[in-house]
Amino acid sequence: MPDDKENQIEGDIKPDFVPIRIFISELILFSATMIFGIASGIQLNKLVSVSLVALPDPSIKEFVVSFAFVTLVILFFTLFRKKFQKGVAVLFKILFIFSVFFGGFIALSLWISTIVSFVFIIALIVLWLVRPSVFVHDILIILGIAGTAGYLGLSFNPWTVVLLLILFSFYDFMAVFKTKHMVKMARAMIETGSALALIVPQGVPDFNASTKGIKTGGRFLVLGGGDIVFPLILCVSLIPNGIFDAFFVAIFSAVGLFVSFWIFSSQKIRNPIPALPPIAFFSIVGFLITLAL
Repeated sequence: MPDDKENQIEGDIKPDFVPIRIFISELILFSATMIFGIASGIQLNKLVSVSLVALPDPSIKEFVVSFAFVTLVILFFTLFRKKFQKGVAVLFKILFIFSVFFGGFIALSLWISTIVSFVFIIALIVLWLVRPSVFVHDILIILGIAGTAGYLGLSFNPWTVVLLLILFSFYDFMAVFKTKHMVKMARAMIETGSALALIVPQGVPDFNASTKGIKTGGRFLVLGGGDIVFPLILCVSLIPNGIFDAFFVAIFSAVGLFVSFWIFSSQKIRNPIPALPPIAFFSIVGFLITLAL
């Protein structure tokens, strides 16, 4: 899901914003995605090792071009969303459904039968369309990211993923602080309730809230899917070398998550920040350490 790096999006912080509670929720959702993604990667690697599944051989060029194309499409409709308001909402929903169905079906089919996986992911998507709660939204995102990262992670060499982390961290920085188009895209997707990101609630009751009309800056924070999927791809790419390495890097990714949240919450005026750079930095540090162990 590289087309959805919404980052940590915040507006004016309301009095009910409690940093420690938000971070605990964020860490739990982040960790659940990483653990399930690595576990799915382990299952997929077993199938690959006995030639039951064939993986693609993507190049960095293909990956970047695909990302750029999808980003430009989203940006175009974001900039002209007032003229194509209904069309934009439909487009974002289609993009969301396609992304979570592909990754979610892959992740589920590694653990349960293909038919049950198909029915389950379709049922979740229908439930999301009928009653778009934060809980259902996040479950779909977790499944989507886990499946996508497992599929791509085993297709890439770890050093290739490191290069992608560096490239997209630079892009993230420029897109948030310079061109600011990432912030506009993220807010447009949030407004339609179709953010390709984890919606992090401050408390358990907030999981029942509708994704429609979610306002960041109070009891909710949004962590872009790209801020999770890229470090998870690195973790999964290490599975053939050893499961320990994958989880070791995941722990360092969590440290990077803490640093990004600390930077965000330490601002006097809390503006959107690019969450990927610190997460990528610590993920790469963890990877380099595994080479020395």
